[in-house]
Amino acid sequence: MEGHGAALLVMSDLGRTRTTGEAIGIGESLAAWREFDLGAWDGMRPEDVRERYPEVDRVRFGSGDFQPDGGERFSDFKARIRDAFDTVAARIGDGEHAVVVTHGGVIQTIVGILVGADDQSTILVPSNASLTTVRLDGGKVQVSVLNDDLHLDGGVVRPPGTRLRFVRHAQTEANCEHRWWGRGETPLTEEGRRQAAALARATGPLDAIFSSPSSRALDTATPVAVQQGLDVAIVDDLAEFDFGEWEGLTVDEIRSADPNGFRRIFRDGFDEPRGSTGETFAATGNRIAHAADGIANGGNGTIGVFTHGGATRAYVAGMLGIPFSGREVLPVPRNTAQSEIICGDGGFRLSSYNVASHLGH
Repeated sequence: MEGHGAALLVMSDLGRTRTTGEAIGIGESLAAWREFDLGAWDGMRPEDVRERYPEVDRVRFGSGDFQPDGGERFSDFKARIRDAFDTVAARIGDGEHAVVVTHGGVIQTIVGILVGADDQSTILVPSNASLTTVRLDGGKVQVSVLNDDLHLDGGVVRPPGTRLRFVRHAQTEANCEHRWWGRGETPLTEEGRRQAAALARATGPLDAIFSSPSSRALDTATPVAVQQGLDVAIVDDLAEFDFGEWEGLTVDEIRSADPNGFRRIFRDGFDEPRGSTGETFAATGNRIAHAADGIANGGNGTIGVFTHGGATRAYVAGMLGIPFSGREVLPVPRNTAQSEIICGDGGFRLSSYNVASHLGH
C-alpha cells in the first residue's frame, strides 16, 4: 500500500492501525477513526458472546438501538465515523487524495452509509490491509473500489460459503466508441485481449466457470479456463441489459432518436424499459440474481462468473437496496474488474466490488 502523493494521512489511534499507518508515512492519529466499541464483548469470540448473551440473536447487529454490554450504541458509532469521514473530505482539495488507515467494521459501516444500504450485513467486513476507494466529485460520493486485497496473493480469510467472482468482460470496440451494446456482438480490442491475458495470469484457483452467451464475455473467460483446465458453461441469464431500440447507439444518437425516453430515464429518474422494448435496471438486476442463485445452489468453492458491467451494477445495487435513482454511488465495473459475492448462512453478501489491480492501474 502506498501513500505517496497523499495530501493527508490519518489513522485510528489504536496500536494496530498506527503500526500499519507508519508503514505508509507520517500521519495523524485520531480517536474518531477507532473501531466500534464492543464494551464487555471486546476480545470474545462470536460463539462466546451468543452463549453469554442469548438475547443477541433477537437483536440485529447494526440496528440503530443495538448496543453491546458497556459498549457503544450503534447509531452513535455511525454518527461518529460519518463525521470523521466528512471532516477528512473537507480537508482535501480538488484533485487531492487522503489515505485513512482504520478498521474493518468502520469501513463496512461507512460504505453502508454512503451507498444507503438497506441492511449493512449485506456488505462483508473488508480484509486486513485491503484497499477501499471512495471518490468525491463536488457533492457526489462514489464507492469506486471495495476491498481490493489482490496484492495479498490470496493470503486472506473469507467467511465460509460459495464464492461467486463476477468478472466484467474485457475492452471491446463498442466500449471505445461509447456504443451501448447489450445483446449485440462486438469484438475485443487488442487492449481487451491483453486485459484478458493479464486476468488469466492473476486469477487464483477456480472450481467452475460460467459465462454470458455474448462473445465478449466468452472471449474473456476462455484464457482463464485454459489456464485452469476448466470448461465454460453458458448461462443465458448472465447477458447484459437489453437496450431495445437503443442497441448499438451512442448517447448522442439515443438523445437524438428518443429524446423523451432518454430524458424520462436519465433526467427524471424513471426506471423504464431501455429503448421502449428493452429492460429496466431493476429487471436486469433481478435476472442476474436469479442466475446467481442457480449457480450458487448448483456448486461450491470459488466460481468465476463472466458477465457485463451494467448487469453487475444492477445486481449489486439490488442486493444492497440501492434504487435506480441512487445507482451512481457505484460505478459500472471496469473491464475485467472482479466483484465477489459470498453465499453462505447469511445469504448473498458483497465481499468486493470493481477490483482490477491485475491491470496495474
